[in-house]
Amino acid sequence: MVNSAPSGVGVPAEPGLRERKKQRTRETIARAALELFDRDGFHETTIPAIAAAADVSPRTVSAYFPAKEDLVFPDQQDSFARLAERLGARADGETTADALRAWIGTELPRWKERDDELQVQRRVVASDDGLKAVEQGFRAHGEELIATAIAEDLGASPDALEPRMAAAATFAIFGIVGDEHDGKEQLAGAYCEGEPVVLQLLDRALRFVDAGIRSLRDDAPAPV
Repeated sequence: MVNSAPSGVGVPAEPGLRERKKQRTRETIARAALELFDRDGFHETTIPAIAAAADVSPRTVSAYFPAKEDLVFPDQQDSFARLAERLGARADGETTADALRAWIGTELPRWKERDDELQVQRRVVASDDGLKAVEQGFRAHGEELIATAIAEDLGASPDALEPRMAAAATFAIFGIVGDEHDGKEQLAGAYCEGEPVVLQLLDRALRFVDAGIRSLRDDAPAPV
């Protein structure tokens, strides 16, 4: 954990024209792929079909997404990289739950912008056991990041039971909040009195986890 304030975290430099064009191409390919996966099935959809739908070459599709599964989860790696960066930039006295609140606040606009695509993604993943396994791998990676950060909060090993239990409970929050809004409102687009409802719910849940982490830290035996 570093001692400097995390004020500059998550504020990347403005991308140039070339980078913006590459990002638009990447988004176009991923969107076209998800629509085809949803309509025709993941395994039935070919890379040439995705290339045709995105108006690019098959080689371009593979250059942006080396594995077909990457097309279903186009932003997960970048999102987790931002999470790892934010957790690593915690200031003194800032807990993992505090950093998670900040990360969610910066990610929420991205989730809101992609809400329709995320709903399609959930349908595609739910229809294929292999994609469910890939998603579980991302979850395990996220839990590992959070467990490591909580272990630092507690002055414990990342392999200790308490950090891993707290990390699993933290990740479970996302599923619970999603179920809370399922069939009622779009998860990332739910707003109430100018503040995202989903962020309010997540904040309540994270305060619960944070209280447990602080309690464990306070109860930890003094070093000999």
